[in-house]
Amino acid sequence: VNMPQLKQPMPLKDKCLQECVDLYCVALARWISKLRRAEASRKISSRNTEGNVLAECRQIKRNLSAFPYFVIEMMSPQLTRKFADMIYAYKDKTSQLKHRFWNKESRNSLYIAMFRSVLTPHVYEYNDEIVRSSFTQDLVVQTLDSVPGLRTLHLPLTIIESDPGALARMICHLRHLQIFTYEYHCTDEVIEQLGLHCTHLKMVSVCFSSHVTNASAKHLLQLRNLEFLNLSGTGIDKEHYAFLLSELPQIKEIVFRIEEDDILDHVAEKNLHKISYVSGIVEDISKLAQRCLNITNLDICLFTEDLSGLAALTRLHTLRLTEGDYAKCNLNAVLTDIGHRLTDLTLYRIKHVNLQDIVTLCPSLSSLTLSLCTLLSLDPDIQLDPQLPHFRNLTSLHIVNIRYHKKSCGYIRHYVSLKTIRLDLINIFTVEFMREVIRSGTLAYLEDIWLHERWPGALTMEALELLIEHCSYLKSIKDLRTCIQIPVRFIEELKCRLLVQNFYLEII
Repeated sequence: VNMPQLKQPMPLKDKCLQECVDLYCVALARWISKLRRAEASRKISSRNTEGNVLAECRQIKRNLSAFPYFVIEMMSPQLTRKFADMIYAYKDKTSQLKHRFWNKESRNSLYIAMFRSVLTPHVYEYNDEIVRSSFTQDLVVQTLDSVPGLRTLHLPLTIIESDPGALARMICHLRHLQIFTYEYHCTDEVIEQLGLHCTHLKMVSVCFSSHVTNASAKHLLQLRNLEFLNLSGTGIDKEHYAFLLSELPQIKEIVFRIEEDDILDHVAEKNLHKISYVSGIVEDISKLAQRCLNITNLDICLFTEDLSGLAALTRLHTLRLTEGDYAKCNLNAVLTDIGHRLTDLTLYRIKHVNLQDIVTLCPSLSSLTLSLCTLLSLDPDIQLDPQLPHFRNLTSLHIVNIRYHKKSCGYIRHYVSLKTIRLDLINIFTVEFMREVIRSGTLAYLEDIWLHERWPGALTMEALELLIEHCSYLKSIKDLRTCIQIPVRFIEELKCRLLVQNFYLEII
């Protein structure tokens, strides 16, 4: 009987790093505790607490600077994320209180000082894991001068109170920046600063920022290493966008915007051959395939009746299609011509998808996503061969809220090498299904399972036990509480049992 793998002892290096991170988090917890006691006491002398905390912040920063750079590099991602989360949690709990001695500016200075205490030139990335709220986004922006080595700055929140001016003033410190994402609220002022100071940028996305206008084109032109540029929904018009696509020497991406299907006629031919990524609303597929022969990644909305022109794209390996009808868009012909080259296929809101085509015509797929699609029922006269290469090569399968006939998803039992599976509103993991999987030896390499079942559910306690016993590489099962036929009490008991037996499996 297979079982999930046992947890291995943490390597000494990782254990030491964890101990260091925990030590600094204890210091932050101590500061927060001091501040809360001071708030509760309401004494004038409590203002001394602020000075004490600020002094300890400076001491922590000095201590960190004594570490070898490679140690700080390994610590920084976890340390900055935990500090941001803990400071936000403290701020959130105290935001409703009226502070007699500390005004808003003083309190904000404390938040900044605490966060800045663990920032070093070896912080290289800010992404969704740290920027989870408007507060942490503002905290990140106000302390950018402490992370001059930053390579990635992703500001994902579309908050109304966002202050582009504060960001613009800080950009001069980010001379090593390579990836910049700031949607909805970017301005010409921010773009000007990027052009002046961030010449190593390779990717810029400022879509839906109406205050980015044609005036920004001359500043974007200074970014000679730029490969990816998304200006959708900005005030930059077609002529200026085409000019940028023609003059930026390293550009690799074109984003087709509404009513700009003729953009290819305005871009220099020498740069069209460099384009490998295309997304947006494409009206004329044949024209695109003829002008941009080296496309490898295509992400388009289907406002065309026939996609057979994609056959000319001999380097295409990643395809994402949104909104359309499988038959009307002639996707059978498309997959017949290029399916053998595809490694990643995503269909979103596509009607009448033929799974038999995908299974037989796409042998090299490693990732398949079907989201909000409708599936044709499987032809009862055609038996899918479990030995097809498609079933051996796919490692990631996401099926999200599709309309399907009961037998349409039965083919899942044939997959041999799947590592990740996400089934949203799909009921398939019955006891009978699991017994058949065990007999055939398939699905044995699953590592991550995400199940969100629809009523009345399929996964039972027995089926879950069979799943865990069969998948010896399993690391996580997510959304298990949506499986209606499994009592919450059983889930909690299972978590305890896995913990006691020291299995490397997380139930979420």
